Amino acid sequence: MRKIITVLAIIALFIGTASAYDANIWNEAGTAAVDNPIVIKPGQTLTFSYHGENFASDDQVLPYFSEVQAVGGGAVDTDMTVVITETNMEPGTADPYTDVGVIQITLDANAPVTGQWRVTVGAGEDVQTLDVGSAARNFLIPEFPTVALPIAAILGLAFIFQRRKEE
Repeated sequence: MRKIITVLAIIALFIGTASAYDANIWNEAGTAAVDNPIVIKPGQTLTFSYHGENFASDDQVLPYFSEVQAVGGGAVDTDMTVVITETNMEPGTADPYTDVGVIQITLDANAPVTGQWRVTVGAGEDVQTLDVGSAARNFLIPEFPTVALPIAAILGLAFIFQRRKEE
């Protein structure tokens, strides 16, 4: 009886391994994997592709799913939206297969510039995670006194030293 249970457990492990495939999130054109983490500006939308290889069979229909989790910097889950334009990944006989431009990540215009999120995207049982950080939405221009005071101080010192040389 023990041997039968052991054999069944090993078969179940092989079945689980056979149904798995390798996936990655690629750039919009579907030509290369994206860097992780990625940087997005508030109000910006980025588009990605979903790439898979080593499929177990030719007739797989793998439903897409996504999840956003705020991880720091004042971020909130609802600051970021993930839209997957296809319901399922259906590679057919293509291996590897890339769904080009199907993932769109949008960061709300009012999201914190220090925010950090973790975006999980998957098809079927495979899960891919992107760490997303926000970048500054505006260039900061220093106020007038911040620039003018050091310049005035340098000119004043130069004037004082010049006067002392003349005396």
